[in-house]
Amino acid sequence: MKKRDFGIHTAFRIGICILGALAVLITFTYNYQSETVSEYARADASVQSEVNYLQLQLSSLKERADAFGAVVTETGTSAEDLARTVPDEYDLLSDPVGDLLKGYTMAETGTVAIVSDGVVLMTDDPRLAVGASLREQIGDDAYAAIDVAIAEGKMQPIRCERALLNASGTVEDGYLIAGQQGDYTVVIVEPESMVFRNRRSVIWREMIVSLGILSLVLIMVDRLLYMTVARRIDSANEALERITNGELDVRVEDMGTREFSSLAAGINKTVDALQGQIAESEERMNTELATAKAIQESALPRTFPPFPGITKFDIYASMNAALLVGGDFYDFFLVGDDCSSLEGKLGFVVADVSGKGVPAALFMMRAKALIRDYVVTGMELGEAVTEANRQLCEGNDKGMFVTAWVGLLDYGTGHVDYVNAGHNPPLLWQREGGWRWMRKRSGPMLGLFEVEYNAHAIDCHSGDSWILYTDGVTEAFDVNEELYGEERLLEVAERGWLLHPRELLESVRTSVAEYAEGAEQSDDITILTLEVGVPPEVTATMEVPADVDELANVNDFLHAELDRRLCPKRVQNQLDVAVEELFVNVCLYAYEGAPEDQPRIVRVQRTYSADSSSITVDLIDEGVAFNPLAKPDAQAPSSIEEMPIGGLGILMAKRMVDEIRYDRIDGTNVVTIVKKW
Repeated sequence: MKKRDFGIHTAFRIGICILGALAVLITFTYNYQSETVSEYARADASVQSEVNYLQLQLSSLKERADAFGAVVTETGTSAEDLARTVPDEYDLLSDPVGDLLKGYTMAETGTVAIVSDGVVLMTDDPRLAVGASLREQIGDDAYAAIDVAIAEGKMQPIRCERALLNASGTVEDGYLIAGQQGDYTVVIVEPESMVFRNRRSVIWREMIVSLGILSLVLIMVDRLLYMTVARRIDSANEALERITNGELDVRVEDMGTREFSSLAAGINKTVDALQGQIAESEERMNTELATAKAIQESALPRTFPPFPGITKFDIYASMNAALLVGGDFYDFFLVGDDCSSLEGKLGFVVADVSGKGVPAALFMMRAKALIRDYVVTGMELGEAVTEANRQLCEGNDKGMFVTAWVGLLDYGTGHVDYVNAGHNPPLLWQREGGWRWMRKRSGPMLGLFEVEYNAHAIDCHSGDSWILYTDGVTEAFDVNEELYGEERLLEVAERGWLLHPRELLESVRTSVAEYAEGAEQSDDITILTLEVGVPPEVTATMEVPADVDELANVNDFLHAELDRRLCPKRVQNQLDVAVEELFVNVCLYAYEGAPEDQPRIVRVQRTYSADSSSITVDLIDEGVAFNPLAKPDAQAPSSIEEMPIGGLGILMAKRMVDEIRYDRIDGTNVVTIVKKW
């Protein structure tokens, strides 16, 4: 349905205009009819008065003529003597009508005629011939109206075809009135323009007044409608538009009248119910997404080192989803049943599925399973990826796809076969050339086209390192919406070329987080680092309640590994000081103000590195964001008396270890301590 581009106020204005036009038309018609009747009555009365006057004059002249004639007869006076002695009376005797119409004009009274026996005796209309038949001059129809007018005593409408009725030279309808006086007939004919001469001016005057009053009334009605209806509807619609745009905190104000108050209350009640349903749906969705995230994370390898008995490579990986669940994934696995500590093959993958959320996560699970299933069969790597792609294309009605970098390391020889299916180029460090981009591609992304993928190959040596990643790294935005880019990634890699995989990955992730600080994470961030020909770092994890009394268990957990690695007691004591300060800090402040039902735990993770000997301790909690290293270092006192209460613990911790840092990762606080010996 086509959207209307005018509202109720405009529609009402159109209706008002139509009603106004009808009112004007009705008023005009009424005024016209009323004025016509009024003008007709006025003209009838006026002309009738003239006829009566002329009849009286004729009667008076007749009586004088009769009286004078009797005197003449009785006295026997001759005509010559009468003409000489009383000329006026003699003229009356010879011409009884005399100059009765003296002073009458067509402009004021129309055509006036005195008729006797059908012959015009006197007239003020020069177009009528005196002494001629009136019937012949005005026509039979008009002449017949004389008898009707005499009988009814009022004007009769006529149309003269032979005599002109107005002074302008045109024939028009007119009105005739007549009166009989003895042998004489008084006839007065007024043209229509004379009868209704005031009608136009009166009608226009009344119309102007009516229009003024009507316009004032309509304006008042329009304003009344706007104030009582249109304005309130507009206000309600504006609130509804904001609500439909997601502003569910908007409320429709009470608008006074019962109907609009009921409407406002209904809308607000509906919005409240909608908020409740949305909150319930969000809670349910968050629960489901959290479950999905747990399932997804459980599908990714998270134990490091994954193969502690194999001493020919060290690998580390992580995935941080932009949403609760993401489309990125990494994987690594041994290929074949004959893998030993010194010989065998390692498959490793980093991939990025199109889209975000649950659909991407489901497609990710399928892609991960297919790639692993075909690679572990031992078939040639290009053929394995080709078969996995064929399976992904089948039934992919939604057109989803995945970019992937799939590697196969023969850790006995250092030979690497790899397939790049539309993915970001990884970085490879080799002793003879440093870091370089591996930009060769084997084909397009997986899931869209059934094509064949050809594997590339390179030989690696002990100490060579790989950095694989998804575009969430190089396309991370800062607050100015500028990309992190490949150049920054290369700079971080060049600074950390001596680092083992775990430390190298952490340095990249920290760099990206610092660059994007203040900006929302726009994409999943997945990184995999691999070092060839070196033994893996050894990692173990324990969880304890966030309770100071658990410090002894934490120390036992760390000392067990340190003693096994023949760590000097002096080094262990220094590490104990740093761990105690930071662990107690977490117990006291991490969960301050948190809900009672929130689990208060601390995850302690240790990682041993043999080259050179060092231990990395991570203290991880899910409490409020708190960086214990953010405050400036306290100044050491010059004497024991000046020692402040508290404030030096963090400073002492920093001085006792080789490295200490803080990260906020996936809603957790991570404090990392590195101690070497």
